[in-house]
Amino acid sequence: MPELDLVERASAAIEAAATLEDLLHVTAEAARPFGFAYTALARHVHVQSGLMQPEMVTNYPQAWHDLFQRREYSLTSPVLAACQRRGGAIRWTDLESIIPLTRIQREYLEEMRKLGLGSGCTIASHMPDRPTISVHFVVEDGQELQSRPFMLAMLIGVAAGQQARSLWQAQLPEITVNNDEKLSPRQVDCIKLVARGMTSWEIAAVLKISDQTVSEYLTDARRRLAVSNRAQLVLKSLKQGYFTLDDVTE
Repeated sequence: MPELDLVERASAAIEAAATLEDLLHVTAEAARPFGFAYTALARHVHVQSGLMQPEMVTNYPQAWHDLFQRREYSLTSPVLAACQRRGGAIRWTDLESIIPLTRIQREYLEEMRKLGLGSGCTIASHMPDRPTISVHFVVEDGQELQSRPFMLAMLIGVAAGQQARSLWQAQLPEITVNNDEKLSPRQVDCIKLVARGMTSWEIAAVLKISDQTVSEYLTDARRRLAVSNRAQLVLKSLKQGYFTLDDVTE
């Protein structure tokens, strides 16, 4: 079958890719005949390995990159969160059946739709004691993802995910942690709620304190852990063992 011949040739090119940029290019070109306009490769947060931010290589529009950084969606992206909960192939239309979507996550999906990135699928690979690797395919012009392209994307995504893991594997950083200044239990409570996508006002309502007090807790926590924003605060708190991912995803 012509489609399977294309996938077979793509698999050979994927296995030969020597850099992540080359891998992205050959993966995107392999998926394009099946109606996928954009592709991304991601290595997920993995506190045991010292990965405090997800790393992504994409051909998404620059507007998406600007939005992702400005809104710190690395913490709250429902696509990345669903991959952490479940491996294998995930249609984006099924995200809500995998994780309960927060308000911020729904906003993220709406922003994706506005950018023409609202329909797609992800193939996620889990390995014990290693970061999750995911490969993402976006359907052209926001059209619905059909069953046959989805199956073909699965085949390409498995091969691309394996090669991405190999290319990323040697880059795992050596992290040293300074535990000189401890967080208070109340600060940890606030950070857990930040990790769930809550604003200072929402955290204040849950904890029955003022939003000013919440801001003070979080500002001091950032100082104690020597980080500059909320995303880094959550991830470093996870790394230092103040709470686990299960504490904020259940």
